[in-house]
Order: sequence, then C-alpha cells, then structure tokens
Amino acid sequence: MARTQFDVCVIGAGLWGSAAARHLSRDTDLRVCLLGPEEPKKEDYLEAGVLGSHYDSGKIVREADRDPIWGTLAQRSLARYRQLEQSTGIQFYSEKGCLMVAPVGSDYTAGLKKNCTSQRLPFQMCGKQELKTFFPYLRHNPKKEYLFTPERSGYICPRSLVAAQKTAAHLHGCQIVNDIALEVMTAAPDELIRVTTKRSGHIFASRVLLCTGAFTNFHKILPEGMKLNILPLKETVIMEEVRGKELARLGRMPPMIFNSGALPDVEGCYILPPIEYPNGKFYMKIGHHKPFMQPFKSLEEIREWFAAGGDERVGEYLSKLLHNFVDFEASSVESAGCVSTKTATGYPYCGMVSPNIGVLVGGNGQGAKSSDEIGRMGAKLIAKGKWDYNMPEAKFKPKFIPHRKSKL
Repeated sequence: MARTQFDVCVIGAGLWGSAAARHLSRDTDLRVCLLGPEEPKKEDYLEAGVLGSHYDSGKIVREADRDPIWGTLAQRSLARYRQLEQSTGIQFYSEKGCLMVAPVGSDYTAGLKKNCTSQRLPFQMCGKQELKTFFPYLRHNPKKEYLFTPERSGYICPRSLVAAQKTAAHLHGCQIVNDIALEVMTAAPDELIRVTTKRSGHIFASRVLLCTGAFTNFHKILPEGMKLNILPLKETVIMEEVRGKELARLGRMPPMIFNSGALPDVEGCYILPPIEYPNGKFYMKIGHHKPFMQPFKSLEEIREWFAAGGDERVGEYLSKLLHNFVDFEASSVESAGCVSTKTATGYPYCGMVSPNIGVLVGGNGQGAKSSDEIGRMGAKLIAKGKWDYNMPEAKFKPKFIPHRKSKL
C-alpha cells in the first residue's frame, strides 16, 4: 500500500460502505480509505471471511413507501443515480416503475397513497382492465388492489452500483483496499486506530466507520464487550430463467411487491422482471418477506448458507407462488441464499459507538433502494464524529445487546 495512515477508514465495501466512501472523498478534504474484499467465486464462499447480498444483478428501488423516513431516504438516493452514472460511465439503474399489490382497503395501500401524494410521486390504481392492458402476464385477483408508480422506481444492479461508487470515490482520492478487516484495535480519542487486515498489514486511521452488515458481531471490530442488537436473517431467493418469446413478452415488466395483509405474511414477496446476469442468462427473481427468515447463529452458518443456495423447501414454495402471480414459462430454476440484517428499531443504525468508531449497519430488507443516502448519512457522521443529519438522531441511534457479566 502506498499510504497506510488515513483520517477515515470505511470498513465494508458493499452498497453502504462504497457510498459513504464516495461522499467522504467528494465532500471533505479528509484522507479516506475503503477496505473490503472483492466478490469471491461461489466455490470459495466457505473460505470467505465476509460475503455480501450485493452479489446480485437486481434489487428493487422505489420512492413509494408507506414509511416516510424510508421514502425520503430512497427519494434522495434516486435523485443522484443519473449523475453518478454519467460521472463514472457505469450504468446501474433501470427505471421500469413498480407495481405494489395488497388486499383491497389495506393500510399498506393507504400509506403508499399518502406518501406518494406528499412526495409528489405520480401513481395509478389499476383495475382489471388496466392490468390486462399494461400487465397481461399478471394473474388478476379481485380481492387485491394494484398501485403502480411509473416514475422514480425500478431496479438497480447492485454489483454495478458498487462499482460506480468505488470508481467515483477513487476519482476523488479515496484509496481502495481489496482486503478483509480481521481486527480493529480501539484507541484513545487523540490516538490512531489500528486496523489489522488479512493480507495488507495494518491500516491506521483517526476514525473508522463500520459498514459491515450481518458480520458486525462476528468479527473483532467493535469495542471490546460490545455487540449490536441486530439479527442477521436467512433469505432464500428463486431465479427462473426466461428465454426467447417469453423474454420478449415480459420485456416491459416492472418489479412487483406483494403484501398479503395477513400474519404471518406467507404470501408476501417481491418479484423482479427478467434481468441479465453475469452468465448471460435472463432470470426472473422472487424473494420472500419475514415469515421464512430464520436467524444465523455463527459466521460459519452464514458461509454455509451462501454456499448451499438457500432453503430448498422455501424455494419450492416461492416457485409456486411466483407462478401463481405471473403467467409465464421458465426454462430452468436456480436458488440462492441471501442475508437481511434486522435492527431493533426498524431503521439503520447510524451512530458513534466510541469517540472514534461509528457504525452504519442494518438494512431491514430495504437498504439497497436507499443506499446512496444512507451512505451520505454515515459519511456526515464519521466526518464530524457526531450526528450531522437532518432527521431525528433517535430514529437511527444504535441499540446494544446487554453485556453479560461472569458470575465467577
């Protein structure tokens, strides 16, 4: 490494960490380092120190949200997408609209309507005829209502967005280190923090921002004795290959979100249209909501989950659910394992956990769509070492698991 001493070291080079590094490098005069490994090959998952759910080609993005905080974070992120694409030459955003489905008269739809109106986001309620005209592949259910946002929504390619963020950060002077943080040695406020990496020796920084997601509690990177109150959860996704005439027929399909309005929400899911993946094939993807999400207990369990490709039984159910909603023929079916990190508040944790260490953790299944603005929030925090964002700090304050003292 040409330089090992920095003002800020951002640990975690996923969607949030790469965004934080870009904003720090662009908006401050600080010397910034972004530390995180590149995507491993699937056969190396079991040996990987960390893995990421951004190893994907499609995540839904939308401003429409029944929660005004998540809606605002997404709105601010989407507003910068095109400029980021232009400045880096890397395309990652496809504006395809988004169709949200829920029971007639549901609070879910009412919340969407309210926030679409407040954010001046155009939307259309689609009846049977509109569905037949615009979404002929969708199986209509008279007990459901369909809200479509034609603008400021669609999907991103997470891999390409991370590449764009890292490229922009590098252009503004950020040093990219493709390695894993093994340990963070905390220090007094006026001393440098020492970050031990797997292959690149030590990195020293005045402050460190942890954007380490589900892996935060499984590595020696938090101050001693500290654990965040987060729950890394298992998620299975099914990817069904679409070819030829079917691909052409589904070419204008938007991402879709289904909310059953029941508990447990076993029919709640999200569906992405056919998207091209690195192997050159096009896949339609379906993922589930909370009922099938079980917590991880160890780092080894996360590695095994990614390597195994999720839960086979959940995958079979998701495939049936997909074909219950969408009329199409698949050429092949694959499954994959993902991780969603839940916080105790339902919002990202963004705060200082020591005088010189900050955390930016916990997407709650919604982190991709708002990643650029969440990264900016974290950048502003670590640049000053205190809260510096125009939303209530209490909403994002980290929560901790109580430290259990030995009885001996």
